[in-house]
Amino acid sequence: MAAKLAFTTGTLGALAILLLTVLGGAAFPNYSHLSQFISELGAREAPHGKLVSFAGFLPAGVLLCAFAFFASRALPRSPVTLLGLMGVAFFALGYGVAAFLPCEQACRPVEPSLSQAIHNLVGATGYFSGGVGLILLGTQARSWPEARHLWVLGVSGGVLSLVSLLFLSPAFPFVGLVQRVIETCMLLWIVACGVYLRRMAR
Repeated sequence: MAAKLAFTTGTLGALAILLLTVLGGAAFPNYSHLSQFISELGAREAPHGKLVSFAGFLPAGVLLCAFAFFASRALPRSPVTLLGLMGVAFFALGYGVAAFLPCEQACRPVEPSLSQAIHNLVGATGYFSGGVGLILLGTQARSWPEARHLWVLGVSGGVLSLVSLLFLSPAFPFVGLVQRVIETCMLLWIVACGVYLRRMAR
């Protein structure tokens, strides 16, 4: 049961992020996926900010946190695996924080408020912990049956995420692209793990 729930929550969580990014971006005049943060879609001044926040970011965060919980019940247990999934859960927590503490002034305020500061801190640490989590899970996947792809995706995706963090600055002209690389690495592993767990549970 835990394996099937991990598959369902992981897949739906990733789908929610994909939909809010594509649909939210389409409904945001002149929005650029290359140069703008995903959080800008839910910003206070965004055209559909509250809808994106509470119909997109919040359910995605809940679903991905649930994935981490169910995966911890279904995967071979070890302290390293648990620590890796905690990193994934903290990454997912960033979506919930983005819903309740949205960006201000296109996520680039001259003087960040406490809300914006918390938003930035949780987001950055979530990406860092998520990248480390993927590496830990990837190393553990080497010992799981028929999970070589999770090893490769975990280690390579985690390293790419951590390197990408070096360019996650509002001043970088392609910061939107960098953020999407990090998100793709995380969500790709989550979906692949969910599919793996469902297949192994049959």
